[in-house]
Amino acid sequence: MEDIRPSPEEFLARIKQEETKAGRLKIFLGYAAGVGKTYAMLDAAQEAKKLGLDVVVGYIEPHPRPETAALLKGLELIPTRKINYKGKTFEELDIDAVLERKPEIVLIDELAHTNVPTMRHVKRFGDVEELLAKGIHIYTTVNIQHIESLHDLVKEITGVKVRERIPDYLIDHAAQIKLVDIEPDDLIQRLKEGKIYPLKQVEKAIDYFFQKQNLVALREIALRRTADTIYHQKTRKNDSFETKIHVEEHVLVGISSSPTNAKVIRSAARLAQAFHGKFTALYVQKMDRNERNEVSSERLQQHIKLTEQLGGHVVIVQEDDIAAALANYSQISGVTKLVLGRTSMKKKWWRSNSKISDQLNDFVPNLAIHIVPDQENEPLRFPEVRTQLKFEWMDMLKMLTVFSLASFIGLSFFSIGVSESNIITIYILGVLVLATWTTGWIVSIISSLVSVLIFNFLFIEPRFSFEAYHRDYFITFLIMFLSGLITSSLTKKVKEQAIVAVRKSYRMEVLLETNRKLQYAKTVEEIITEGMSQIVKLVDKPVEFFEINNRLIVKSIFFRTESMSTIENNKIATLFDNVNERGVVTWVANNNHIAGVSTDVFPEANAYYLPLVSGDNVKGVIGIALSKESPLPAFERHILHAIMNDFSFALDKWYLQKVNEEVAREAELEQMRANLLRAISHDLRTPLTSISGNADILLTSGEQINDTEKLQLYRDIYSNSKWLVQMVENLLAVSRLDDGKLAIEMQPELVEDIMQEALLHVVRINNTHKISFHVEPELLLALMDARLIIQVIINIIDNALTYTPTGSEIILIAKEIGNSVHFSIMDNGPGIEESLKARLFDPFTTGKVQRSDSRRGLGLGLALCQTILKLHGSELTVADNEPNGTIFNFSLEKGVVNIVE
Repeated sequence: MEDIRPSPEEFLARIKQEETKAGRLKIFLGYAAGVGKTYAMLDAAQEAKKLGLDVVVGYIEPHPRPETAALLKGLELIPTRKINYKGKTFEELDIDAVLERKPEIVLIDELAHTNVPTMRHVKRFGDVEELLAKGIHIYTTVNIQHIESLHDLVKEITGVKVRERIPDYLIDHAAQIKLVDIEPDDLIQRLKEGKIYPLKQVEKAIDYFFQKQNLVALREIALRRTADTIYHQKTRKNDSFETKIHVEEHVLVGISSSPTNAKVIRSAARLAQAFHGKFTALYVQKMDRNERNEVSSERLQQHIKLTEQLGGHVVIVQEDDIAAALANYSQISGVTKLVLGRTSMKKKWWRSNSKISDQLNDFVPNLAIHIVPDQENEPLRFPEVRTQLKFEWMDMLKMLTVFSLASFIGLSFFSIGVSESNIITIYILGVLVLATWTTGWIVSIISSLVSVLIFNFLFIEPRFSFEAYHRDYFITFLIMFLSGLITSSLTKKVKEQAIVAVRKSYRMEVLLETNRKLQYAKTVEEIITEGMSQIVKLVDKPVEFFEINNRLIVKSIFFRTESMSTIENNKIATLFDNVNERGVVTWVANNNHIAGVSTDVFPEANAYYLPLVSGDNVKGVIGIALSKESPLPAFERHILHAIMNDFSFALDKWYLQKVNEEVAREAELEQMRANLLRAISHDLRTPLTSISGNADILLTSGEQINDTEKLQLYRDIYSNSKWLVQMVENLLAVSRLDDGKLAIEMQPELVEDIMQEALLHVVRINNTHKISFHVEPELLLALMDARLIIQVIINIIDNALTYTPTGSEIILIAKEIGNSVHFSIMDNGPGIEESLKARLFDPFTTGKVQRSDSRRGLGLGLALCQTILKLHGSELTVADNEPNGTIFNFSLEKGVVNIVE
């Protein structure tokens, strides 16, 4: 039996999907108005309320049917938002009120409705998507004719062009679809009874839209679309349980600015959906021109947006030959089906093999090509020549210079007997030079004609006239003119292609440079600066970066462009600094969604806003100063999104590195704590054992030992207890310093008193060491925190007592040197190894020499001294004492006593 159990990774993916905070969308789908979608939705809402769910009504279209209105009873109604627009009052869904109320389920009628332009979303489905993202479940209604991919099919059946449409992904990704069905005859009867439209509109509706054949076809489409969606969802859920036995279909469609291209895109989307395959759209941007026509550019943007709404992936390439670009991409990407459009345009005499399908058959004969017929004639468009025929007087000066030089050379060659056929090439060369030196095609045409006239005037008999005796010269002049025109045209084309190639190379260089610079950035500030600078270079527009923390704007940075003057940059900077624009930024930060110019969210804004995401959180919002008149071209927009991906990746890498450093630091601290606990347990065992043993002897055998032995036991107990107290003091001091809770009280202190106080606390074992101090001058003051400096001196002396043999000498010296007091604590012991000096002041660093009583320190004493002295603006250093021993040195600021009279 075949094992169809899912893998653990698939289980985790499902669990993660189920645990997402996004709301669930339930769509009540019908094939025409009046089938009962709203009634079914309200009925389901009443059932949900009976189950104890929090259900509210966000927006319901007013219905004349009493049975529908009756179902509203008992449901909480959120007041609609009344908007005055162009002298009329409209009622719209108040999305902010719904977000503030935040119910479990909200009812929103008419999903395909177009909002009033002053609202933040162009379409109502934008409001629904925002509510779903906030975790609110939605019940909504829609008719089959409003689905984007079915637009052309519905138009062919009914003759009605539906303007309000929703993207297909809303249907495909809905949690539940309930088909509200009714027989077409029953629907027509309900229409005649006035239950759908007022009686005065019934007759017109029956004659126009509500024809039986239309309703039957729409009903069939609705049933088929619902079945396909359910099957697709089931296949997607069970995709991990069974092995794919078929190759995934890949449908490719070409995008253009043609008015008929939308139908081709929808057809390709339906084909991809039917085969459950991958859907890709390729836009071939010709290298010799951009979409200069404003209408064409806007239409192209709409087609790209349509493709994305239909679930397609848009790819943009730059190529002169559209058929070659489609063929190359099809071969590289494994395309199985190519969808093309065909208009009723006839083949023109100036177009050789104009059908792309015929050219594709030559390039990829094995590729399945689907032709979508279109009865709409595309308007005949000639190439844009106005910009090519621009004229500048400087070009005339250049032409005069070139032909003067060519004539001088030609006359020189003519005087020495060079033939006329060779002199012709000089003028053709002049035309070629002008083609590369000047701008516009008109100069090339004029220069070709002028070269013929000058050659005729100077070298053809009769000379110095525009006549020619021999009839063959007419052919010569014609060939000379055509040669000059063709060579100049080719040169112009190569020049334009070189400019486009440089521009394309510049864009790619910006993308690669962005990746390189972001990789080398060390801080968040550097990442932001480098990333934003590259975006400015790409779009050549001023850009504002809004830093986001906890979904609020923390600060903003404006990045100027060098191509604009300071006044223009400052003017654009003021556009970002207003309440409305910052409201858009806040919305983008809260919803992680693009907004602004050329989008369906806040389209009236002054800029194009993109969220900068890192670790599923919006870390910043980037605002690009665009306008409706000059949106970002498609190719630049795709490179911009690639830069944004690098931007986000660099931030993710930095935050991950920071987390890794914190984890490593925590691991190091944990290891330090473990070492500290082991050291404490080991070092406390010996003195505590000695104290408890001596105490036990005194308790059990106190009468049997003499006074001398008792005194020795008391001294041992005292010595060990003092050592324990000193160690505990060091531990407490270190913990207070690490927590930043140790307050420093700086005041002038008498150095001699500090040294005497420190020596009183030093643990002297049998007085085996010679300890002395010297202060010069006697009444020397130093600015310090007395208790901390005493601790420093005690620790250094205790270190000397631990690591020097019995009989060693320890000397404390304090001298006034300038405006500071220099302290030296020296001994004549064995000294410190060179290998140990580099880490001498690190915690838990101890020497190899042990005390005779087997007690050893934790290695915190000198580390604590270094920390305390750094708080005093000083540093503890170590040096060798000649001829042997060690010297510890540090300095403090000289103290001054203020005498108050």
